[in-house]
Amino acid sequence: MPSSHSAVPVAPLAGTMPPACEQDILAMRRFIRNRVSEQELAPPVAPPDFKEVFLTGATGFVGRFLLRDLLQQDKSRVVHCLVRATDADQGFERVCGAMQQAGIWDESFGPRLRVWAGDLVENRFGLAPSDFAGLCQQIDAVYHVAADVALAASYANVRTINVEGLRSVLDLCLSLRFKHLFFMSTLGVFPQYFCGFAKEFRDSRIEVHMQPDPDIMKRVFPLGLSGYPWTKLTAEQILLIAQRAGLPLAIFRLPQTATSTTGFANADNIMARLFAAMADVEARPRDTVFEWDMEPADVHSKVIADISLNPRRQYTIYHCCNPSLLYGELEPGDFGFYHREVSYAAFKRLCLAKGASSPLHGLWPLFDHFEPYWFRQREPRDSQPICDRAIREDCPSPIQWPGLLTLLQRADDWVRSHPGEWPHPRPESRLDFDSLMAQGGRYAERLEATHDEAFPDWLLTGLDQLVAALQAPTAQIMESARTGVVLELSRALRNNARLAAERIRHPDIAETDIVQPVFIVSAHRTGTTLLHRLLSRDPRFRVLRAFETVQAAEISAEYDDTAGTLDDPRIKYLEDSLQASGIVKLFSDLHHIDPNEPEEEITLLRMSFHSWTNVVRYHVPSYACWLGDVDMSVPYRHHHRGILQRHAYVDRLQQEPPRQWLLKMPFHLMALDALIQTYPDALFIQTHRAPGQFMGSWNSLVERVRTLVMEPLSSHEQGREHLALISGMMDRAMDFRRAHPELEHRWLDLSYYDLVQDPLATVEIVYDHFRWNLEPRAVAAMDDWLIQQSRRRRSEQRHQYELADYGLTPGDVDKAFARYQDFIADRGIHQSRL
Repeated sequence: MPSSHSAVPVAPLAGTMPPACEQDILAMRRFIRNRVSEQELAPPVAPPDFKEVFLTGATGFVGRFLLRDLLQQDKSRVVHCLVRATDADQGFERVCGAMQQAGIWDESFGPRLRVWAGDLVENRFGLAPSDFAGLCQQIDAVYHVAADVALAASYANVRTINVEGLRSVLDLCLSLRFKHLFFMSTLGVFPQYFCGFAKEFRDSRIEVHMQPDPDIMKRVFPLGLSGYPWTKLTAEQILLIAQRAGLPLAIFRLPQTATSTTGFANADNIMARLFAAMADVEARPRDTVFEWDMEPADVHSKVIADISLNPRRQYTIYHCCNPSLLYGELEPGDFGFYHREVSYAAFKRLCLAKGASSPLHGLWPLFDHFEPYWFRQREPRDSQPICDRAIREDCPSPIQWPGLLTLLQRADDWVRSHPGEWPHPRPESRLDFDSLMAQGGRYAERLEATHDEAFPDWLLTGLDQLVAALQAPTAQIMESARTGVVLELSRALRNNARLAAERIRHPDIAETDIVQPVFIVSAHRTGTTLLHRLLSRDPRFRVLRAFETVQAAEISAEYDDTAGTLDDPRIKYLEDSLQASGIVKLFSDLHHIDPNEPEEEITLLRMSFHSWTNVVRYHVPSYACWLGDVDMSVPYRHHHRGILQRHAYVDRLQQEPPRQWLLKMPFHLMALDALIQTYPDALFIQTHRAPGQFMGSWNSLVERVRTLVMEPLSSHEQGREHLALISGMMDRAMDFRRAHPELEHRWLDLSYYDLVQDPLATVEIVYDHFRWNLEPRAVAAMDDWLIQQSRRRRSEQRHQYELADYGLTPGDVDKAFARYQDFIADRGIHQSRL
């Protein structure tokens, strides 16, 4: 008999099961003993050699993804699916339709898919004796996913499928030879999980191979109301008996699964139903805590498939979960879903008034029972107290957890594109100044900052102007993008409240020096990114890496060794938000985005709602007009300098050597007077390129950015808009420089063409001009980086653009930039290179 025991033993239950469960276990124990004693079973096939496998629940939410993974793992593998249908053809159509619905069907799957029309609860699935006997010979492993997941049902109502259904599964696994059995259970067998670790479960933790306490289950899960967890635990105990008899077994305790990486969403998920009900009645129970543990079904299905083929797996029970909860502080209001808070009783009355159309219809006994746990205020957590060691150690490939924002965006896209397949009301995000301010007030209160400190009048004016412009018909914000727009504004408000609170707790931040910062400025698409990233290789400079623009490090004297690594939550948030927006793919040939590379400090001023980047992302002419006349000295002092001081303060606490700030943002040219007031000793490097070349490239970038949030604007209208914007910016910069000849020794003008032709020679010019010492190690680091970039660029598609695409001619551009061209000529910058 083969060894079927895991290296890590499973402890027996500490208490007794209810009599109904014990009776089922006893009956199945006799069945297992009889099946094993009737025949000498051959050893099981080794996991890597699975050629034909049997799957139940192939049309379910998780099962369809597991079917996809099993077929993709081995191009010669055949998967037999048990499907309730009148015949095999109808069953095939059901399986195919389920996979098409999730966007995962591939025509190559068809020849390796065998569908059996049958029923889990019938003897030997209701198949003809010869068919069942054939399966006993052919099948190497069984994946048992099918279940009745009715959460508000008695044990008696769900045991037929969930417990009795095991009989035919075990009959197959214990005939002729042992078959590996992979069983899908639920983390819901643990009362602490089902209750959201609230109240008496606040300090509970689910450890590896841990068994639930039946005595606690009896109190929390009444057998006549909440039978589903009992059926799963009963099934687990039956299968562990079979394992001791020689059955190779793995039990996967799955979390609630509401989403998938394809966007396909689970309309039956109880949290999805609750959120839909909140949208339906425009209210939510007071003190509802959202922890956003949205586990994607297809990530779990791949983990299951991968572990099942691991011949050296150590565990029997796997707690399938992503323990990280990056977004513990987020709530529906952050996305623009502003539900009035009411008592649980009032919420229930509102839903009941909707009758059978309510998403929560038929679930009220369950909600009433768990209301003390589900709707009680508690502090949000940043991790789930569940040990995932078993899946991490036994899964042969890294587990890739997509971010919450990506999952939400894809789910929203799927629901919008499948209106006939989503049965619930869909919430609509609202962009509203008063609601945003109410949300901001809650942030300030939680972070212990006063409203006036967090949101001074000048900042609120900027927010008001921006919201009004975004609400205007000319902005043409897409309905599907509104959630992301509101989230960004909400996050800025939260960060302002956090900044104010930190200034109160750490007044020394305001005294931190920023000495001779270097600003790389010019029109966009003129080599500023190349120069910025090249110079950043020199450790003399302190730069803002992309992940640092999301949020600064925690104020602590202890160095965070996760900073800049994949475990840094700021990197996770940045990658998630970029993935959700689609911007990485969109910018693949325009601007390389790397979380650890230096990036423009645009978020510093975006937090102040005084930012020209809003004019790039959105068509907001009224906001642009207002911003062009506003005094930018306060936003620069309060946000730009204030946030740099915070970074420098943390650096000093962590005993980092002081370094010179190296910054880069073209739109600084719009407010050089404010910048020089804020940084009186600032140094400037300005790159120059022919406007006829950079305007085509710039318009291409703007067009792509705007496709993410707004309906298409006439490309010719955009061309005129941004010709005026960028030429006006250059005129402002030229006016400032002509008005301040005393600052010219702090400026260095460079040709874009010289920079791209010989970057290191240009670097030498920079260092000579500012009398900096260029160390050999810095030159070597720069050279290495250039080699890497050259390799990367060779594999990228080249950026294509034409001025004419935007209704512009070379003459139009020359006329608009005439003053800038004269300025270049006056300063002796090589015209032949322009």
